[in-house]
Amino acid sequence: MSFRINTNVASLQSREYLRQTSESQGKTIGRVTSGVRILASGDDAAGLAIANTFRSDQSVLSQGIRNANDGLSTLQTIDGGINNISKLLDRARTLATQSASGTFTGSRTVLNSEFQSVISEIDRQAQAIGLNTSGQFAKSLSVFIGGGKTSGAVTSITNGSVGVDLSTSTVDSRSLGLKGVQAQGVSSIDIGTGSASTSVNAIVNDATNVGSLATAGFSDLYFRGPGFSDDNRVKVAVNLSGITDIDTAVTNINAAIENAGNGVSASATAFKNAGVKAVAVTDSTGKKSIGFTSSGTAFQVEAGDRLSSALLGNVTSTSNPTGKTLTNTLTGGSATAAAATTFGASGAGTVTVRFQGAGLASPVDIALTVASGTTIEAALTSLTSLVAANSSLQAAGITATTATAGSALVFTSNRGERFEVQASGDLNNRLGLGSFRSSTGASGTFEYNSTTGASGTFGAATGTETLEFSIGGGSTIAVAVTTTATTIANATSVLNAAFAANAGLASAGLVAANDGTNITISSSNGSKFRLNSVGATNLFGFNSASATGVADAAETQAGNTDVNFFAAAGSQQTSLLSYTGIRNGGDDQTVTLFANDANGVERSLAVVLRNDTTLRNAGTVDEAIDAINTALQQSNDTTLQKIVAVKDKASGAGAEGIRFISTLQNFRVSIGTNEAGTGIGSQGTVAAAATVGTGSTADIGSQSAAERAVTALAEAVNSLGNAQAVVGRGQNQFTFAVNLAQSQLTNLAASESRIRDADLAEEAASLTKAQILLQAGISALAQANSAPQQVLALLRG
Repeated sequence: MSFRINTNVASLQSREYLRQTSESQGKTIGRVTSGVRILASGDDAAGLAIANTFRSDQSVLSQGIRNANDGLSTLQTIDGGINNISKLLDRARTLATQSASGTFTGSRTVLNSEFQSVISEIDRQAQAIGLNTSGQFAKSLSVFIGGGKTSGAVTSITNGSVGVDLSTSTVDSRSLGLKGVQAQGVSSIDIGTGSASTSVNAIVNDATNVGSLATAGFSDLYFRGPGFSDDNRVKVAVNLSGITDIDTAVTNINAAIENAGNGVSASATAFKNAGVKAVAVTDSTGKKSIGFTSSGTAFQVEAGDRLSSALLGNVTSTSNPTGKTLTNTLTGGSATAAAATTFGASGAGTVTVRFQGAGLASPVDIALTVASGTTIEAALTSLTSLVAANSSLQAAGITATTATAGSALVFTSNRGERFEVQASGDLNNRLGLGSFRSSTGASGTFEYNSTTGASGTFGAATGTETLEFSIGGGSTIAVAVTTTATTIANATSVLNAAFAANAGLASAGLVAANDGTNITISSSNGSKFRLNSVGATNLFGFNSASATGVADAAETQAGNTDVNFFAAAGSQQTSLLSYTGIRNGGDDQTVTLFANDANGVERSLAVVLRNDTTLRNAGTVDEAIDAINTALQQSNDTTLQKIVAVKDKASGAGAEGIRFISTLQNFRVSIGTNEAGTGIGSQGTVAAAATVGTGSTADIGSQSAAERAVTALAEAVNSLGNAQAVVGRGQNQFTFAVNLAQSQLTNLAASESRIRDADLAEEAASLTKAQILLQAGISALAQANSAPQQVLALLRG
């Protein structure tokens, strides 16, 4: 046994144990007084991290439950509003049923006054609960609650959110089918109750009107709208049998509309979904006319013959039931050759006659094959037959009405739409439509972006030759070119100089080049063109067939001077935008459409209009409209698909332009620029849509109107029920979501408690233990500190 003075090991050990005991006691006291087990991160770092996560999730879920309850309250308020609107519909149906009775002897004006006030109150209450069209809650509502988990492509945010889509559950009068857009013809003409000379009965029995029918006994109307526009427009053939007054006319028109909507095509389905209906419209003066309504789709109606034109109010005069003429004629620039004249060796091949416009989405080419011995009379007979047999031209209403040798050709559009007729390959102008060459003379394509001459006389003589060009089907551009030396290089040089000096040809990018033998003229920017060598010379090789080309004479167009397109009033429409065909390959134009969806998110689509070797979609207003509408429907954007471009004109003699229509609020069209200023006019501006007209509103001012209102109200009740079902489903969804979140919150709190909270029974035992150890430790330390004093006894001994 050894004794030391300098180092008291027992004291040191006692102090260390006492320190540990003191710290343990302090922690235990802290746990007992705070109620938590983890006082510092060092106590349980991993447990603290987990507990903090649980606590954070609880905060999210607590607020999420409040969110869901707020959403539930909102839906309950909406539900109560819909219940009240349901009662309003009950009252409206009562009034409509009363007015629809043939034995009613009271004042329908009084009934209709209350009926209209009920409709107004429906709109007011729908707005108050936010479910009017474009209302506060007429969108997809998403409420974040929390507690979600990520799985695959579904994020925790998405999984932790509950949504109800009310974008199609609006309950204002328009959404319920009690108000809508309405297309109407000339309302100033009374075909219902006015003069017998303009009555429906007089119109359907007028000999001139009947003679204009494409099919005996049926009058045609054409409708254009989203998904059923341009060459996919819907023809409604109205059976005239049994029509004696405006009511029977409306009945037969609606039957024809139903038949057209039952077709198998996509356009027929879109037309059916538009819900277009014919109605008898009575104005404030008592005059009656035929109108067409839809509760949710903007559309345009067009007369297809003189009888349907008269039914739309386009009569010759207030005392004449004959519909205004829809005939639009185009006459060739010069007379055709004499009957016995042949095409000759220089003209043998294929003559291509091109038609464009009149609703054609793309050019229609008629290939007329002629031999050297084919007479003009035989060729005209063949051309007439080919035009009549072409389904696209037949659908567009285009016919060859005059095809007599020695006279100018005359083509007719029986629907009053403007169109163009051009020819290529008739090197001697036998048809009177010009002597433009095809790509290889008389047997190639209609137009081209490169053509090569043959057997030019530039190596033997100098001289002047007039060359005519039509760029992209446009007007003729003539240049007189003179060679000053008998070389192909000089001929090429003077051609390029002539092209550079002419603004139209320079914009088309025309360039001449040679291979040492022949000259090739091509476009550097993809412009398509036709070339005509005037006269019998062949200086540059572009009259190699020794034909006699003639200077091109412009065709003349005359006829319909009335507006026969009627867009639905109450819809959003842009102003009428002018249109000039894009001719040059470098003149692309971008048109961008903007609209907000039901959630207020802006949607946009850019459409490029062009006319080059890559794509031709802008040579005429009809091609441009088709390109825009095709892009809209193929966008797969349900918002933008509600917009449609239609052809229209400001006056009967005015040029055809483009108007954009839709039931979307405040959509707009940005119009791009191009170098030539062709395409859609007002370039560099934004055309904003605005509501035009007042549309239609259900009324019960007459028995027939009341009968239609009864039907409309029955459908409105169904629509309201569907909307309320969506709201009810949302309430249940929010309730279930709250139940789950509350369960998650409870279990997260329990989990956090098990990690973070102190076990007071355990801590009490630990505290007792620490107190005993502390007392013992203090006593032991005192003894350890006094141990060195025992050494003094040895020293005294």
